[in-house]
Amino acid sequence: MKSYAVRPISTLQYILVISTFQISVGFLSLPRDLAKQAGTDGWLAIPIGWAGATVASLAIVRVMTYNPDGTILDLIKRYMGVWAAKAAAAVFFVYFLILGYDGYIISSLVVKLWLLPTTYVYLLTLLMLIPTFQIGQHGLQVLGRYSEIVALLSLWVPLIYITTLRYAHWLNLLPVFKEGVAPVLSAAKTMVYPMLGIILAFFLYPHLVKKQKAASAIVISNTISCIAYLAITLICFVYYSPDEITDFNNPVITIMKTIEFRFMERVEVPFIAFYLFIFSCIWIPSMYIASYCSAWLLGKGNERRHLAVLCVAIFLSVVFYRPSFMEVERLNNYMNGVGFVIEFVLPACLLAYLIVYTRIKRRKTI
Repeated sequence: MKSYAVRPISTLQYILVISTFQISVGFLSLPRDLAKQAGTDGWLAIPIGWAGATVASLAIVRVMTYNPDGTILDLIKRYMGVWAAKAAAAVFFVYFLILGYDGYIISSLVVKLWLLPTTYVYLLTLLMLIPTFQIGQHGLQVLGRYSEIVALLSLWVPLIYITTLRYAHWLNLLPVFKEGVAPVLSAAKTMVYPMLGIILAFFLYPHLVKKQKAASAIVISNTISCIAYLAITLICFVYYSPDEITDFNNPVITIMKTIEFRFMERVEVPFIAFYLFIFSCIWIPSMYIASYCSAWLLGKGNERRHLAVLCVAIFLSVVFYRPSFMEVERLNNYMNGVGFVIEFVLPACLLAYLIVYTRIKRRKTI
C-alpha cells in the first residue's frame, strides 16, 4: 500500500471536490427533469435526494474508517482478497470513465449549441481534454486546489439568477402536493444522477488531513449541492409556467436570455464560457480516478500514463461516434440506475459486510 500523506487535501478541498462534481452537468436540466415527474412539486424531491445521499455518504465514511490509510481498493484487498479488489477496480474504472465521457459530451454539445455552432464536437472535446491531462496528472491535491479556485470564481453566478426574480410568479408553486405524494416520490429517483459523486470519498479519504471531520464535511458538501439545486429549481419554477418549463432542454441556460445589462446583451454567452470551469469539475476527477483504477488494476505504470491513454481513447471515441442530446439523455437515465447501485447500495452492503466480518473475527480470537 502506498502512502497517500505526500498529497494531502484539506477539509475545504474535500468538501468542494465533491460538491462541484455534483453541481456540474446535473445542474443544467434538473428543473425540467423534476417538472416532468411531479410538475412544480418537483422541488420537494430535492430534500429527499439530499437525505438519501447523506445516508449513503455517512456509510462511505464509516466504511473507510476500517482502513483509513488506503483507498477503497486497498480496503477490499485487505478484507476480501486480491481478486475482489481487482474486480472492484475494473467496476470503478468503467464507472468513472463513463461519467467522464458523459461530462465531455454534454459540455461539447452545450458549447456547440449556444456558442460555436459550426465547430466540430471532437475539436471541442480535444480542447477540453488538454486541461484534463494538465491538471489531472498532478493528482488529487491539485484537483482539490482547482475546485477551490472554481468555487471562488463561481460566487457571482447566484447573483445573476436572483435578478430574474422580478419576473417571478410565486403562485406557480401553489398548491403544494397538487397530485399527492406519489409524483414527488417518483421524482426523487431523478435526484440520483445530480447527487452522484459521493463515492469520491472512497478515494479522497486517505488524502484527508483531518479524517475525524470526514463525516461532517461530506454532509456539508451534500448540503451545498442541495441548496444550489433547490435555488435554481425554484427560480425556474416561478419564472416559467408549469406547462412551459418542460419545453426547454436546458432551462437554466435559457432563462439567461431574458437578462440584459447596459454593458452586455447576451448574458448566456459569457455564462456558458465560464461554466466550462464548473463542467470540468466532473471530467477531471472522473478521468483521474479512472486512470488510478486502471493503474491499480494492471499493477504497473503511474496514473499519468494511464490518464494520457484514456484522454486519447475519449478523443478517438468522439471522432468516430458523436451522440445527440437524446442519446445523452438515455445515457444519463442508464447512469441513474447504475449510479444508484454503486454509490447508494454498494456502500451499505460493504458496511454490513465489514461489521459482520470484524465481529466474526473478534469472536474467533477470544
